Amino acid sequence: MTSPSEQPEHSLVLKLAEFVGYRIPKEDIPEYAELLSRTRRNFELVASLDDYQPEPNLALTPRENIHFPTPSDNPLNAWAWKLHCQHRQPETRTLEGKTVCAKDNIAMAGVPCLLGTETFTDWTPLTDATVLTRVLEHGGTITGKAVCENLSRGAVSATAATGPVHNPFALGYSAGGSSSGTAALVASGAVDLGIGCDQGGSIRIPAALCGLWGLKATLGLVPYTGIASNDASVDFVGPMTRSCMDCAVLLGVLAGADGLDDRQVAGTPFPDAAPGYAAHLVSTKREGVRVMRIGVVKEGMHPSIIDDGVKAKFEAAVAKFRELGAVMEEVSVPMQDQARAIYSVWSKMGNHQGMVGRATGRRQVMLTDLYERKDLPYSQEALSKFSAFAMEGMLSGELGWQDFPLAYPKAINLGRKLKEAYDEALAKFDLLIMPTVLTPADPLPAIDATPREHMAKGTGKLENTSPFNITGHPALAFPIGLVESSADPQIKVPASMQVVGKFWSEAKILQAAYAWEQATDWKSF
Repeated sequence: MTSPSEQPEHSLVLKLAEFVGYRIPKEDIPEYAELLSRTRRNFELVASLDDYQPEPNLALTPRENIHFPTPSDNPLNAWAWKLHCQHRQPETRTLEGKTVCAKDNIAMAGVPCLLGTETFTDWTPLTDATVLTRVLEHGGTITGKAVCENLSRGAVSATAATGPVHNPFALGYSAGGSSSGTAALVASGAVDLGIGCDQGGSIRIPAALCGLWGLKATLGLVPYTGIASNDASVDFVGPMTRSCMDCAVLLGVLAGADGLDDRQVAGTPFPDAAPGYAAHLVSTKREGVRVMRIGVVKEGMHPSIIDDGVKAKFEAAVAKFRELGAVMEEVSVPMQDQARAIYSVWSKMGNHQGMVGRATGRRQVMLTDLYERKDLPYSQEALSKFSAFAMEGMLSGELGWQDFPLAYPKAINLGRKLKEAYDEALAKFDLLIMPTVLTPADPLPAIDATPREHMAKGTGKLENTSPFNITGHPALAFPIGLVESSADPQIKVPASMQVVGKFWSEAKILQAAYAWEQATDWKSF
């Protein structure tokens, strides 16, 4: 006769109890085994049901000529997949004649999605991201998916399984990350407009390094529906363009609640109620920044890190704003000095749960087919294909949950305190500014670079961008000149300013950037 511990269902109870740290009384084992069998039936039922994701109308939006680009058609190694897709009956012609690429973590039904990784290679999404649906409905032409960094981790364009993405201003230099391919394609003129995603600066950093306008809008303004996520609390998606007006036009197409994304907080307008960003730029062109008070954030300068060339361009850009009539004053937000650490805890512990397939509390569209492809838990073979950035994040997240379990909820609370600190400064100013990145584009790391060498290439990139993924404030990166590369003074790469505003103040942010753009030629500034 078998003992309770020898029966399979009883052994499972003991195993689960041990995992959660409970020494279960022997007399309770049979009853828990019975209760777990009931729960198992519910799990099995749900597992057997068909999934439920929004289905695009492929008859109206046919995906044609889907193919992996040849090297000759991909000089910056920035295309993940190429295709041609136009809506046969678009609602408007706002983007008529405009070609658009999207970061390759953005789902498009029928088009393979690489996510920059080789840990799995066979994910072809079943649904379209809302942002792509809106591009097509407004007459845009989607011409392909742009390479993103390995599992969307990292600010250096060297981690994608398809190889490094090159900066259009200097081959062999980083295009930033993780929306590296999007930045390279837009900046090189391969497409007119791009859509990137930002979980710590992944729109603004590549925009800064490649001379683009890149906007992380107010939390929830642009729906993240249908986009692969590691941690929904820091997810943003938005435009990457070569001009301020293009940024405003594309934002106008993308903005507004879709009824599916649970990141869309109170105050998010419906699409037909979103401000006319492009019209606002036209109507305020003469006014510019003459009535604006702009605060230069002292803590955003990071004197021990900032590149001399970036500092000089930023100070000249501040002077230009003053010349254009803005009131420019220094403002201190002392808590920004702790923001990078708070973001690191928030992001790495939150990302970790998503990376291992344990994200919960969501009411969004879940990309269940992606979870199937990840084949969790990861095997040794899959883990060996992680980049140094992705593996460092995985290990850091596990360290946090094992040794500092209270750090995550505390970081969430401190994030709210950080938001209030910026709100206090914004009560005195219309906008806040600082360099987007503190160091310009670096040479790409060597193929055999160590994890430490890979991580070092990200120095100076997230210090000023990541705080606003925590707080949710809108933040725009735009180019303010070319600076010498620290590795070769003969090579010139872009410098960038970041403009931050109150919630829902994208129009004012764009107005300031547009005034600066109209008054200067940034490449010769």
